Amino acid sequence: MRICYFGTYEKSYPRNSVAIEGLRKNGAKVIECHSTLWESKEDKARLSAFGKALLIARLPFAYLSLAVKYLLCRKGGFDAMIVGYIGQTDMFLARMLAPRTTIIFNPMISLHDTLVNDRALVKNAFAARALHLLDSISCKLADLVVLDTEAHADYFRKEFGIKKVDVLPVGAEDSFLKAAAIWKDEGQSMQMQKKKVTKVLYYGKYTPLHGTRHVIEAAKLLERYPNIRLEIIGTGQTYSEDMKRAEQLKLKNTLFTDWVAYTSLPRKIADSDICLGGHFGTGEKALRVVPNKVFQMIALGKPVVVNDGATLKEEGFIDGINCITCPAGSPKAIAEAVLRLDNDAALRGSIGNGAKALFSKKYSSAAIGRSLLKQINTLKKRR
Repeated sequence: MRICYFGTYEKSYPRNSVAIEGLRKNGAKVIECHSTLWESKEDKARLSAFGKALLIARLPFAYLSLAVKYLLCRKGGFDAMIVGYIGQTDMFLARMLAPRTTIIFNPMISLHDTLVNDRALVKNAFAARALHLLDSISCKLADLVVLDTEAHADYFRKEFGIKKVDVLPVGAEDSFLKAAAIWKDEGQSMQMQKKKVTKVLYYGKYTPLHGTRHVIEAAKLLERYPNIRLEIIGTGQTYSEDMKRAEQLKLKNTLFTDWVAYTSLPRKIADSDICLGGHFGTGEKALRVVPNKVFQMIALGKPVVVNDGATLKEEGFIDGINCITCPAGSPKAIAEAVLRLDNDAALRGSIGNGAKALFSKKYSSAAIGRSLLKQINTLKKRR
């Protein structure tokens, strides 16, 4: 099968890289028709006025480049086109260039839900309405829209009137599996040592749905246990506010790291004993999606703490079997979950094995690719 993966999508973002890797692992020929636009900044929503103006100025050139690349690579045709995340505006160009091609839109998020509801960065009513309209029209231009969970897909159906919606989990790339192999071969000896420190890892972009403040406050509750050390990695919208809270608490057991390269995350995860996956925010969006980091953590067979919402349960996460669950928004519950794992080595081991089994079954790139190819074949039979 010949597939065009199209747009200004972030090439390294898991939603795109896992899908592309998975399709190729299942024998599809994926031609990437890509123009760089979003990669230069981690938190796009926090661009300065100058940054936004520069982005808008670059857009016509990016689309001209895309159009030329598509015209050069379309010989022989495509069985399908996939428009990747972030792709709401890309959908218009995609449909213009390929009016008869089966197009799957892989948006990952609603711009309106993210910028207006979750992050509250857009407060102007006209701008909010424009984002809502952009989400709606871009989705309706596609033959199929794929979202990461059933709860998220249901939100799109109800909010935007989209009928052609299916579920495709995010998953994680093979690089995390390779790191797991390295950990098994090289890192296990460190676990065998009689070490007195339990390493707890959390990383994210400090947005409201992540609930990083709750992790920070949980860290304070864990200070009475000197063997537990936390590392919190990331920056983002709530970073300044959360750092002020950390300073107020005078944390002594937590290392704050602004950012690490994506390629370094597998080693960070491998070097941890317990991982905090979340989401720990209490907003609606936080409870309808599964964080990317959770798939990365379970790929390495790590015991992970996640929220106890219905979405995680629907996606196969079971407390005490392949994860530890706790209520979102509760530092006390997060701390108790960490202690539950810290106090029971056998439980850590069994949950880690259960997590790895869940990942292999549902969330590896090969599994994601199989699901996506099945969705494409189903669409083509209907046309």
